[in-house]
Amino acid sequence: MTLAADGGSNRALVGERGSRASLVTPALVLDLDALERNIATMAAHAKRTGVALRPHVKTHKSVEIARRQLAAGAIGFCAATLGEAQALVRAGLPGVLITSPVVPSAKIEALARLNAQADDLMVVLDHPHNLAALEAAATKAGRPLGVVIDLDVGLQDRKSTRLNSSHVSESRMPSS
Repeated sequence: MTLAADGGSNRALVGERGSRASLVTPALVLDLDALERNIATMAAHAKRTGVALRPHVKTHKSVEIARRQLAAGAIGFCAATLGEAQALVRAGLPGVLITSPVVPSAKIEALARLNAQADDLMVVLDHPHNLAALEAAATKAGRPLGVVIDLDVGLQDRKSTRLNSSHVSESRMPSS
């Protein structure tokens, strides 16, 4: 999730007719006017409806686009993976929510390290064992970690385990 400020190896192709076949790929190619219009439209819709906007970066995987979304009013970003979240935090972007549970112990340790560098990092969880593991990592690191609980509310085809109030009340994240 990086952007070469100089346009990278494709810079000479920008604006050239028929240059698409010569692009060094992978390459993000977009219409900046359309991008800015879409960002403004989403920001205006969120403001008009009173909804906080937290776009998902898996759609563009671009720190530069995320910065533009933040400037337009986004409160933060959703990241599908720990790697996406790491790129956002390294870029200094706030309010990252990792939307997939982080389960393996090595990734939980990496999450705790990332949390030490991040502003308002949060992660989704869907199982009491994951809650306990995240709590232990946050306690060990001495820094609270925001969690969003993915509840199974009885809809069909859900893969999460039901969490109940006893799972949440038994677990206390460090307060500071």
